[in-house]
Amino acid sequence: MAPMTRNNALVPRTNGPPLISHEASWQFVGQSQSETALEREASEEPVSSYDEAEMTSDIDDEAADDESRAQLEGSEDHEDILHPLREAANRVGREVERFAEVLDGYNPLRATAKEEKHEMTIDLIDLYHGIALDTLERLREQHAAERRKRDGLRWRKKMRGFKIAQDDDEIEIEDSDERPYGEPKTTLEDLERWEQEAQTWDLLRRLVHLRFPPPGSAENANKSLSRHKALHQYSTEREVWENFLEEDGVALERKTVLQWLKDTAEESGEDIDVLVQDLQQNAERGDIIAHGWLHTKAAIKNQKRIHVWPQALDPASPEVQKVHMNSSKTEPLITQLDPDAMTRQNRKLEAQDEYFERSIWLGCYEMLRRGRSAADIREWCMERTEVWRAVSMSGLPDEKPVDDDETGNPASSVLWRRMCFALARKGGGDEYERAVFGILSGDISSVEAVCRSWDDFVFVHYNALLRSQFDNYLQKLYPERAVAGQFGIFDAVQFHGDPKTAGERLIESLKTDRRTSAETFQPMKMLQGVLIANQFDKFIYQQGLALSKFANANGPSNLIPATKEQPENEDINRYIALDDHDSLRVLTHILLVFMSLGVDLGGAYRQTIIENVIVSYISFLRLAGKEELIPLYCSQLSGNRRYATLSRNLIDVTDPEQRITQIRLMRELGLDVQEFVKFQSRYLFADHPDNNDGYPATGNFKLLEDVPGPSGPGRKLRRDFFGDDADKVERVDMLFIRSLEWYLLVDGLWSETFVFGTMLYLRFFKHMHLTAARLLASRVSSSDIAKSKTPAILGVSVDFANLESEGVDEDLTEVLDGSAEQKRLLRKHLLAEAKTFRELETLIESLDNMETVTSMGDLLHEQSSPKWQKGWKQQLARTIQPTRVSVQPLLKGWLLTSQQEEEQFRLLREAYLPETILAYVHTLRFAGSILSRDLLMECMDLSALIAEEGSDLLDIFIKTGRAQELVEAFAHAGKTLLVTTSIKGSTGARSKKLRAKGWTPDIWSVRS
Repeated sequence: MAPMTRNNALVPRTNGPPLISHEASWQFVGQSQSETALEREASEEPVSSYDEAEMTSDIDDEAADDESRAQLEGSEDHEDILHPLREAANRVGREVERFAEVLDGYNPLRATAKEEKHEMTIDLIDLYHGIALDTLERLREQHAAERRKRDGLRWRKKMRGFKIAQDDDEIEIEDSDERPYGEPKTTLEDLERWEQEAQTWDLLRRLVHLRFPPPGSAENANKSLSRHKALHQYSTEREVWENFLEEDGVALERKTVLQWLKDTAEESGEDIDVLVQDLQQNAERGDIIAHGWLHTKAAIKNQKRIHVWPQALDPASPEVQKVHMNSSKTEPLITQLDPDAMTRQNRKLEAQDEYFERSIWLGCYEMLRRGRSAADIREWCMERTEVWRAVSMSGLPDEKPVDDDETGNPASSVLWRRMCFALARKGGGDEYERAVFGILSGDISSVEAVCRSWDDFVFVHYNALLRSQFDNYLQKLYPERAVAGQFGIFDAVQFHGDPKTAGERLIESLKTDRRTSAETFQPMKMLQGVLIANQFDKFIYQQGLALSKFANANGPSNLIPATKEQPENEDINRYIALDDHDSLRVLTHILLVFMSLGVDLGGAYRQTIIENVIVSYISFLRLAGKEELIPLYCSQLSGNRRYATLSRNLIDVTDPEQRITQIRLMRELGLDVQEFVKFQSRYLFADHPDNNDGYPATGNFKLLEDVPGPSGPGRKLRRDFFGDDADKVERVDMLFIRSLEWYLLVDGLWSETFVFGTMLYLRFFKHMHLTAARLLASRVSSSDIAKSKTPAILGVSVDFANLESEGVDEDLTEVLDGSAEQKRLLRKHLLAEAKTFRELETLIESLDNMETVTSMGDLLHEQSSPKWQKGWKQQLARTIQPTRVSVQPLLKGWLLTSQQEEEQFRLLREAYLPETILAYVHTLRFAGSILSRDLLMECMDLSALIAEEGSDLLDIFIKTGRAQELVEAFAHAGKTLLVTTSIKGSTGARSKKLRAKGWTPDIWSVRS
């Protein structure tokens, strides 16, 4: 993964340097680390809102048992439901990282003052919106040609009822391959999705400014409202409008949403001249876009010329009715060219002029829909010599030029809107003409006829509501100017009912409307509807329930616990799914915005459900290879869930440099790294419990096998008793080992580290997972633990050899304060805490060494050259020595002084110690028969050690019923010594150490 860069000047932080930087945060492989020691920093732990016991109580015991079995038997612990996100990993990159950069730089969790937190949250939204706009601009450049073709096809279909010159089938849309080197391939669907995302952030930005004013601004707003200009009979309509918006918060919110809908239509819509181009081409007038109904005018002139009628044509004349028809002779033509002629005479235009007429009304509709100014509309109409239409486009008061303000007669606009309503319901035959007057009057049904999108329908209703509210306000303000009842109007306020819930009910109705139902459940539209309806707290809770259902569909999930409560909507596909990573990203960051704004999401249980959204996004980051972002998002979670999610998602980070980076990021984010490593091991045991009540190793741990021999059957060590595939370790065991490795990166936790390591050894030995135990010993040895932990405790790195040395107190004089007795007690305490772990480590080391010796014995029979055998004997001599050393701790008091898990230690001793001692006897006998009789004599000395009074080894052999085997093993070793001495002769003990012990092979010399 390429390193990320950022502009730190644009993303400031309130405390400390940026967490995510080009130098360190985004690059792992080959990354240098200047930190030589990791110092633990304390962090404040908030009140926990995440209790796994509480959550799992909602799951019945049977389901919990199934979860445990599934996790122990499976080779992977990843969420299977999230695996499809791997396919999208190559399509994510800088947008995901840029969102994280922004959250890092403007993290509201670091703010202390309310004003600062609010300001940072507003900045967050603006920057998220900016990222979406940057991405959108890039995609628009890549897919401009495709977009034009596709939009042209859509608008042709929109012109239903009119034949278009170019056949739809001739349009082919191809994916563009033109993109910058290294950029992932994108599609037109990506462009549309980013377009909707940018619109969503824009909507959120506007609504947050409106609904969440800065702290302390409410008092200033009240003062401002009390000082607003008093209205009088000469107040302009604009002044009345401004007071109306100040007094009615619902109206102001609707005005905000309405303006957003206009702006999004302007930004995403095709140029209006392009939209009407096809219609104008079908008008068959070449490049002429003006001068009205040319073809109908020509038909009227033609009739007057043919019949020599000097006066205007009379539509009531039978002769006119007979001959004045359109070119296809199917419809009567109008006889006059005024704008009302079609309505008044109930006659048609020539087909070409109908196209022209529709193009004009379509253009006017689009300009009103996009919120174009009156000046823009007037200019567009004047280009087509249709000035009268521009005069009709009277928008809301603040959409008019200031020069057009009329003093003292704001109620006149009410009458004008009623005139427009009459035209919308009973006007011309073109639906776009009726839609234009429907917008101006605040009608719904006449405009819905041309609506083609969810946005259009919301626009229609909010436009109608706002205009109805203003009409009602005017009539209440100027009751003496009330318009006569003979002019009807559509009252959208009365139609929708309670103003406070009208938005919510509108959004819900669009879900069931066949015209909008499909689009309503697009993720971004779903979010936009929730924001407009001001139902985010309800929606996000239902979304959390849906994600829980998704995550547990194919088996219990550890990251997202299952609950008995089900989402309100039974159709689970109507929620954002786990594999919709783009929508999860948007939803997660919107949730973080509302959390920082202080929105009440409910108690601890509800918040846990809601945080499923953040956890799902974190899981996506893991699967997409963005582990460096995980601590940032985990820090946004509440209570212990941050550590539960953090530990489970980082367990597969194995590179040491990456782990160091993760620890550093946690500290900088205020996370307690000690809590992290402790929770990780705790949750691993919870996720993968040992449900076997017995002790599988008892009676099943076997190192020896019977073999035939020249003098009868004998016994020897099995070759590769660690397993045929000695390097293979079960995933669950590997996870435990990785968890212990994390302990080495955190200062302190001396006792906790050895306790956890001891638990792992006990688990591995219980189930005879010898390969896992050997890997544990190699990756996290007691020596490694001591070297990593003692600097924080003692000030210097000290290994166990120094701790066990009596002179260690003198070595620590300079770094430890206090008396010699205190130093001695500290050293004793450290050794005592590590004793059990080191003893268990000794067992696996002994077994590993003996397996090596056994493997070398098998190799002896595969090569016979003297030169090879000489080298082989030298290697065997080097191998047998660590075997002898590692076995010594097993021979006296092994695991007898441990205070923990006494029953586990007893079972382990009984299962492993007799078999291991017997294997060691056979190892000494084999090596002694080849290398030196001293090894055989050491074997005899071992028999004396076991047989001496008070030996714990003799007791365990008797208790397990294996004393007879031990006697036979020593007898076999003695026989080998006897035979070897007889063959080689009595030359005296070659070892001074053995001679000092009184050993001599003379007594084993048998003379014939």
